[in-house]
Amino acid sequence: MENVINSVLVTGAANGIGAACVDKFIEQGCRYVIALDKDEVKLHEMRHKYRDKDIIFIAIIADLTSQDYYSQLTDALQPLSQLEAIVLSHGIADENEISERDIFARVMDVNVTSCQSIIAQCENKLAKGSAVLFISSILGKMGNLRNTAYCSSKHAQLGMMKGLAMDWARHGIRVNAILPCYVDTPLLRSELQKQADMVGSTLDQVMRKAKKRIPMRAYVQSSDIADSTYFLCSQQARMITAQSLIIDGGSSCGG
Repeated sequence: MENVINSVLVTGAANGIGAACVDKFIEQGCRYVIALDKDEVKLHEMRHKYRDKDIIFIAIIADLTSQDYYSQLTDALQPLSQLEAIVLSHGIADENEISERDIFARVMDVNVTSCQSIIAQCENKLAKGSAVLFISSILGKMGNLRNTAYCSSKHAQLGMMKGLAMDWARHGIRVNAILPCYVDTPLLRSELQKQADMVGSTLDQVMRKAKKRIPMRAYVQSSDIADSTYFLCSQQARMITAQSLIIDGGSSCGG
């Protein structure tokens, strides 16, 4: 069975899980990559990294809460008869109380509304065999202190995923989600650094303590998420849709 994904759009592509997904797709033979991120420096580095590869790499510097990127994305999609995969890996995780409406609105705008906007813009390029993959969070299934906005947004992503999966199943377009937890990314380290600062500890000490809460006693790596992302977007997963795959080393099951 042909398992090469020839074209992919990845958001949040410059760092962490998104960057690992770009690497994985190219490693597996993808030759048309559209990478969206607001980090201009990292996108430039990524484009330079693949300059000698036999691929088309289109970097779009984008604030996904605006429509400034719309024309660039339209131009990037234009040569394609079919976009085979969309990986939605962008997001923010600002802490908030329920009364902080501005933070709530911003998190929902970035994590939910922008996903709808991107998918809608790409819809006419999706066809039988295409796949959409949300990089969501274990907090799409649970709650967490001072994370009302983030938890709400991740639950909403799963609702969008299931709705789209039902709408598009008859067309052979699949929609799934991955729910990571304890992924060793700059975002996780930033959050753990805040905890360390609050208790007068070091990042290393907090990370070692947090790792003990993971039954497998190891942090998930971005490459772990990328491997499963590629599988779920490939034809090896042709009958998998409307599903949420938890990747967390067992932490959501208990320590």
